[in-house]
Amino acid sequence: MQRIEPAAEPFPALLQEYFEKTGAPQLVLFTTIGRSERAWKKFSRGSLLANSPLSLRERELIIDRTTARTGCEYEWGVHVWLFAEKAGLSRDEIAGTLTYPLAPEKWSQREAALLTAVDALHDRSTLSDAEFRGLKQHYSDEQIIEIIQISAFYHQVAFLANGLALPLEAKAANFADYTP
Repeated sequence: MQRIEPAAEPFPALLQEYFEKTGAPQLVLFTTIGRSERAWKKFSRGSLLANSPLSLRERELIIDRTTARTGCEYEWGVHVWLFAEKAGLSRDEIAGTLTYPLAPEKWSQREAALLTAVDALHDRSTLSDAEFRGLKQHYSDEQIIEIIQISAFYHQVAFLANGLALPLEAKAANFADYTP
């Protein structure tokens, strides 16, 4: 059972403005957080989806792996639904974001380094020197900072979605569709 009822139309002004400005779907995550003006301001100012130094594919791999590792089916499903095709992720690659431990041989060296770093951040909240060197071989300093920020932000999203027991969006993917 969902723990906090989402806002209903007419939405609070800041939330309505966001929907009008971005054309974003009225996701239950947004309408629930939007019940608190303070929380919505802090959440919506993350701006990690716009003007990233990473490709859409890389960004989505980080998000999908982070939300898979946190057991956040809600956010994982939303991102698979809205972005996986645009990001060029195949069905097997989407399933690979759920596979633990990571099968690095199924990814390019660049993507394996990225996903290994996401796992390390999830497991230990840090990167070993070897994991950092792996990233550094493929990514700039600016991109590495972005990788860490995106992973951290989506831990927050997972805590919100899981802690509030948000119901899956009707059109979103679910873990069962991508696991054997």
